[in-house]
Amino acid sequence: MIRVVIIEDDVRIASINQRFVEKLEGFEVVGIATDKAQAHEQLDILMPDLVLLDLYFPDMSGLDLLQHIQRNYPHTDVMIITAAKEFDTVREAIRGGVYDFMIKPVVFERFQEKLKAYRKYREQLRQYEESDTQMDQQCVDQLLWGTGERSDKDTYLPKGIDKITSEKIMVYIESAAGVWTAEELGKHGGFSRTTARRYLEYFVEKGVLAADISYGTVGRPERVYRKATS
Repeated sequence: MIRVVIIEDDVRIASINQRFVEKLEGFEVVGIATDKAQAHEQLDILMPDLVLLDLYFPDMSGLDLLQHIQRNYPHTDVMIITAAKEFDTVREAIRGGVYDFMIKPVVFERFQEKLKAYRKYREQLRQYEESDTQMDQQCVDQLLWGTGERSDKDTYLPKGIDKITSEKIMVYIESAAGVWTAEELGKHGGFSRTTARRYLEYFVEKGVLAADISYGTVGRPERVYRKATS
């Protein structure tokens, strides 16, 4: 079992995350901390495999706690779940050694995908350790990306497509109904119509979205997007 500690000051969100974790095979929540003192105490006592960490707390910085975990708990991984969207914050978290990063609000499907990938990573790591494998490039690729094949189109994002932005747009896609335009998505996400169009076309190519032409009543035809039907 992968032992999880949730560090989140909002008790309601911590409870939701706990329920999400408990739906997944191979994971157990061993503790929940809502402030700095509880976080340090549970890390010391429980020595978890994985921490689900928010970044905003009244009495501490989540980034400072991330650094503390990296220094003192080398076998504990951290997955950040936060509303923080500032580029500098995301970059600092990545530099601080975070395993993965989810932007709130997080839907269960996205949460499940992330934790299943982490479970696969742990299983692969254990297999390498137990077999005393000499690491080669394929082994490293397997640990980092879940594949030894460079051609895996779902692992290596094309030029101009950023992982954090694509996940932010996926949250909107999963919650949106009907059809929408690149301009509408851009206004919702706070980026340009051109950027929105690039990501929407990327998701069309992946089969996540379908695109149609809307002629409307006036003006020129407009490209609209909707969730693809399976």
